[in-house]
Amino acid sequence: MTDKRVDPATGSAVTYTELVATYKKQYKRREIEDYWETCKPAKSKKSKAAAPAKESKPSKAAKPEPKAKAKAKAKAAAKDGKKEEKPKPKAKAAPKPETKTDDKVLSGKDGGASALAKLRTFSNCVLAEYVWLDADGVTRSKTMTMTARPLKVTDLKVWNYDGSSTGQADGHNSEVLLKPRAIFNDPFRGYPHVMVLADAWNAWDDQPAKNNTRAKCAETMDMYRSLDPWFGIEQEYTLMKPGKVGVKPSVPLGFNVDGSEPAPQGPYYTGAGYNVAIGRPVADEHYKLCVEAGVKISGINAEVMPGQWEFQIGPCRGIEMGDHLTMARYIMLRVTEKHECVCSFDPKPAEGDWNGAGCHTNFSVTPMRVAGGYETIIKVCEAFGKVAKEHIAEYGEGNDKRLTGKHETCDINTFKYGVANRGASIRIPRDAEKSGRGYMEDRRPAANCDPYRVTQIIMKTTGECLSAETIEAGGKTHTAFVFIKPHANNEKVQALVKEKLTSEGLTVKAEGQIKSNVIDKKKLIDTHYGAIAAKAVLMKPKDLVVQEKAQEEFEKMFGVKWSKVMEDGLVFNAMDGAKKLGISPDELGKKYDALKKGETIIKFGGGFYCGKVDDIYVINGFYMNMRSKFTAPGTSIYYYEVEWPAEKMSWADFRGKLLGPTDPASAPEGSLRQQIYSKWSELGLKAQPDTGDNGVHASASPFEALAERSNWLRASISKDPFGKALLASGIPLPLLTKEWFSDPSVDFEGGKKSLFDLLEDLDAAACLKKCKEIAVANKSK
Repeated sequence: MTDKRVDPATGSAVTYTELVATYKKQYKRREIEDYWETCKPAKSKKSKAAAPAKESKPSKAAKPEPKAKAKAKAKAAAKDGKKEEKPKPKAKAAPKPETKTDDKVLSGKDGGASALAKLRTFSNCVLAEYVWLDADGVTRSKTMTMTARPLKVTDLKVWNYDGSSTGQADGHNSEVLLKPRAIFNDPFRGYPHVMVLADAWNAWDDQPAKNNTRAKCAETMDMYRSLDPWFGIEQEYTLMKPGKVGVKPSVPLGFNVDGSEPAPQGPYYTGAGYNVAIGRPVADEHYKLCVEAGVKISGINAEVMPGQWEFQIGPCRGIEMGDHLTMARYIMLRVTEKHECVCSFDPKPAEGDWNGAGCHTNFSVTPMRVAGGYETIIKVCEAFGKVAKEHIAEYGEGNDKRLTGKHETCDINTFKYGVANRGASIRIPRDAEKSGRGYMEDRRPAANCDPYRVTQIIMKTTGECLSAETIEAGGKTHTAFVFIKPHANNEKVQALVKEKLTSEGLTVKAEGQIKSNVIDKKKLIDTHYGAIAAKAVLMKPKDLVVQEKAQEEFEKMFGVKWSKVMEDGLVFNAMDGAKKLGISPDELGKKYDALKKGETIIKFGGGFYCGKVDDIYVINGFYMNMRSKFTAPGTSIYYYEVEWPAEKMSWADFRGKLLGPTDPASAPEGSLRQQIYSKWSELGLKAQPDTGDNGVHASASPFEALAERSNWLRASISKDPFGKALLASGIPLPLLTKEWFSDPSVDFEGGKKSLFDLLEDLDAAACLKKCKEIAVANKSK
């Protein structure tokens, strides 16, 4: 696999080999292969031809030989059996980040006003036409001068405009931002100039401006990108005779000068000839300019009504469908400026026995395109029927005049689908039925529809339909990771733990021993206690988030406000605390282990403790000797991967009743930690368990269990039922592995909170739901 694709996690174009090298320590090869299939192909960049090398001037000592002599020498060499040596080609120089596309025009990042001010002339600059949608969904544009031709959207600046003149802001607060999203060649001005598709954002709160439907569409496409949606839209339009300025035209270009109607529809569709293919110069010029611009236009044809045409955009993947159709519409408006006609996207431009104008949307996702995909097409069609009214509301204004049940349409209040049926709401191509896979065509969107709204709701309904079963399955089973800690790991404890797990109805899927040298080499304990270790060593107290409730508990316990001890500089992480006290980390660890819960140590959250050592407050002081307990020569852990039906036991009961709380002395009778605590001597332990060495560990939530199994057992996220449900919920794999599995602080319900804390003790179904809510809340973070 030598082709390059874009890694969604980094935005970089990589080969499959490079992707494997990046993720091989985190995932199995099969997972990486699955992830590779979700990556979009990288846009190829044409390499510039190397400039011809300058010919060196011949020296006086080496005068050029006459042709006759040269030929004679060549023959002599042949007689001697020697081949004439050809000059070796010079190696091409490696491309530089910023290049010149010709002798004068630069490419790369725009230098801005400060760079323009230093130029003697702007003759070698680049013009960038920014195009966006106003409050009514109509394209607007303005142009800026740039110092270089952009190669990617990050080379462009965020611009602004007067939103009060486009219906998107008030006059007293009118600045609206234009954020670049896609770059096209400018077919009107020619090379090196560009057109930029942008979307509008409020300058005052950085939220999507009025009618910025692209933002919501982008979120949905990102959520379901693993389905790899493909779209193709058939944009119908009608060329109209211009009327008064500012007044909507009412007479199609193909209608007679005297106002009478032309001959009935029939010969105009895909027709040719004078008074038949009316408006061809406009359609052809538009087609040509779209190709030059880089718009994914795949065809055109004359439509059923005279003066009515269609162009097709696609196949496009995800969000680019809306981008390319929006730019194609803009180019059409520009073309009609010089042809003395008006382009109308009205769904019913002429009353009477004439076809309306639609925007038929062809659509598929990966499960439709593979063997057996026909069943998926039918399943999605059924899902569309359940939300038919919601879809119609997104499919354009005035659509009721078009969707009458006549003129190749289905009535707006009726939903039906069928094979090769152009009178249905959804048409399934005959080839899709025959081959058992393919795509579907939604014939309901009107010509004036917003492509972002259309593709967004199509993807939303499809995504929810196809992910529902996966998410439901992921919420029915609980899978946890349990291990006996090194201080308690022996055969007697192993037998006790397994008997307790199985007697409570849990199934042991896997079990085994992991030795200290493996734990040390693979840094398993460091990953396991990643957030704890970070709080103990890397993070400073000012960087930690202590919830209001936890601060209240701190004040009750220690008689002083948290804000006061922070202000007085009395709070330290474990590493700094040891230095402050003038003791070694191991000595601090021993002091910390002697602290008593509820008196001198408080739990702020999962893996987040604060203890009073002498006269200072230390965060996670126990970690300094914790690692050595797992990595000391001769030690090991013994693990169990267990599962059970979620309906049989809640996660809260699994931890609270079966496992027991962190302090084994307060654990309920019969719990694992209570039994190990009370029988420690007969079980062969060297000392009675305490809060730190409490015998056994178990995952705090289904999500934490997946993170732990991924770390310790290298479990496949894409094959695990709960993992598949997370992915189906729209949570990207890189987000899980690179961020969420490390227990980050996330924005939720008005504040920063530990992800693991938010999910603690939730059952699988509730955990999945909350994960999705958290992902949505942090989408723009």
